[in-house]
Amino acid sequence: MKKFIISLLVGSLALGASAADTDENPIATVSQLPGYCTIFHQWGFIGDSLCSGEHESLDEQGHKGYHDYYDYSWGQRICRACGTEGQNFSQGGETAKGWIQHFWDTTNNRNANVSAKHNPKQAYIIALGVNDRNTGIAPGDTRSDVNIDDFTKNAPTFAGYYGGIIQRIKSIQPEAKIFVVTRPRDGVDDTYNVPIRQMAEIFSNVYVIDLYKYAPDYSKGSDFARKFMLGGHLNAAGYQYTAWMFMTYIDWIVRNNMDDFAQVGFIGTGLRYNAPNQ
Repeated sequence: MKKFIISLLVGSLALGASAADTDENPIATVSQLPGYCTIFHQWGFIGDSLCSGEHESLDEQGHKGYHDYYDYSWGQRICRACGTEGQNFSQGGETAKGWIQHFWDTTNNRNANVSAKHNPKQAYIIALGVNDRNTGIAPGDTRSDVNIDDFTKNAPTFAGYYGGIIQRIKSIQPEAKIFVVTRPRDGVDDTYNVPIRQMAEIFSNVYVIDLYKYAPDYSKGSDFARKFMLGGHLNAAGYQYTAWMFMTYIDWIVRNNMDDFAQVGFIGTGLRYNAPNQ
C-alpha cells in the first residue's frame, strides 16, 4: 500500500523543523496511515466541540448554529482508519468540571446520554481546555492540586478536575493508555496547557500530544484556518487532518516506547505477561 504524507508550514518553519528542546518532531511528516494506532481496538474520546466533530453554521441573518456531527469527529475518523471501535464521551461547550458531571456522575449529555463510567476502553484521548478558561476556574498546578490517593480531594482547579478525569478512568481501566492533548496555537496563551503536560509527570500510562508545540497555527487568518476551519471550528477536512495528526503522533509515541505498549492486548482482561527475573 502506498504511504501518503502531508506537510504544512508553521510560520516560516516547516513542521519537520526540530524544536530547540527535542531531537524529533512527532508530526514532522503527517501520515494518512494509522501506524501503531491499530494496536488499540477500543477507544474513548473525551472532549468538547472539537472532539465532537462540531460544525459551525451561519445563516443569512448572521445567526450562528453549532452542530455536533460525531461521525465527522477526528475520533471516529481514527476508528474508521484503524477498523476499530470508539465512543465519543464529548459534547460542544464541555469543560473538565462539566465532563465529570455529564459523563461520569450522571449521563445527562447530548450524545445519547452515554456513560463513560460503564464503558471502559483500552485507550483514551482527552482534548479539553478550550472552554475552561471562560469559566473563571483557575488553571492550577497538577503537582499540588491532584490528590493521587483520593480524587474527591482534588483542588477545584482545571488541574484538579482534569486529573480527576484521569483518576476516574483508571478506576475502571487501570492499565488504559491515555493521551492528553494541548490546545493548539490560536492566539491564546499557553497557560491552561501547562497542567495538561504535567499529567504525564504524575500518572503512569499518560502521554502528551502537544499540539501547541508541534501543530500548525490555528489562529484566524492562518493558512491552516483558511483551509480547515469554518468560523471557530474545524470543517470536515480539518477533522480528517486532525485525525491524521493524532494517528501520526500516537504511532511515534508507541514506536519510541515499545516496552510500554507490549501488553496492550491484555488491557481489561486481568491477564499479564510477567517476565521471569533475568
